Amino acid sequence: MLMSEQPFISVVVPAYNAAQTIREALASVAAQGRRDAEVIVVDDASRDATPQILRDEYAQKPGHRILALERNGGPAAARNAGVELARGAWVAFLDGDDAWLPGRLDLQLQLALANPEVALWCGDVVPLKSENAQQEPRLPAAAHARFRDLPLREFVYHNAVATSTVLVRRAALLSVGGFDEQFVGPEDYDLWMRLARVHRLARLECPLARYRLVAGSLSMDDRKFLPQVLRVLDKGFAPGGVLSAHADLREASMATQYWNASWMAFNRGARPTALRYWWAAYRRDHRSAISAARPWRRLLLRYLAGRREVAPGGLPREASGGLA
Repeated sequence: MLMSEQPFISVVVPAYNAAQTIREALASVAAQGRRDAEVIVVDDASRDATPQILRDEYAQKPGHRILALERNGGPAAARNAGVELARGAWVAFLDGDDAWLPGRLDLQLQLALANPEVALWCGDVVPLKSENAQQEPRLPAAAHARFRDLPLREFVYHNAVATSTVLVRRAALLSVGGFDEQFVGPEDYDLWMRLARVHRLARLECPLARYRLVAGSLSMDDRKFLPQVLRVLDKGFAPGGVLSAHADLREASMATQYWNASWMAFNRGARPTALRYWWAAYRRDHRSAISAARPWRRLLLRYLAGRREVAPGGLPREASGGLA
């Protein structure tokens, strides 16, 4: 399919102050080698050199469209703007500071065509480290790829979807209203839950993208992320919300996010805050305190020793509402 025809895949790349990373992100899209894809880069009113890079290097590049927002509206607004422009039947997301693994689109699209009842495909992520560029994980052939369904209940405790690995039907995305722009940070968590209520979601058991762990980012700062993710859960558990059928799990769900926040706070050196979150989690759901606190045993020992530790990926497995 030529780019003058209707593109089958629309790649939406929100970018805010991404001058140091946007080239690498877009190079990973180009490396997919698909001519049936359009690339929509949404500059979310960046204040660094991002607008100039996009204007000088990509504005005239075939298959690329650059949308410059006049006002910074956050990731949800930027992605929604990109989806609105998209002409493809499928939308693939990539954050401006992440990068895809080679063959990611081919693998997902083959599986999507073989499993038309699945509206969203996602997968695992690995840290983005340039020194390991020659050791990128090899993606399996579609015939040997393993994947599992993501039921709505799984989202009660964590966000199982990494946005930079998502390939989703545009019609399904629009049917649930896109990203809720009132949230900044866990806006993706809210959307995937709304999709999971009415559509089938599937997660590949292999990495599809590399992500850049940035200290102080929205998904790693308890001061920014915890209030937002608690609001997402408040919305979900409200009467008629996507999680209302699981109201009995509300306190356990909230407790999980306090556990996560305790890890974030500890790793930024705020040990008293970390313990306060830990206690808040315990009070909310003391029945699961022992099992839920297992990843934090080392944290507590390190606290007593006055030391910090960052786990692989920055958090315990399945610890963040924003990271899978």
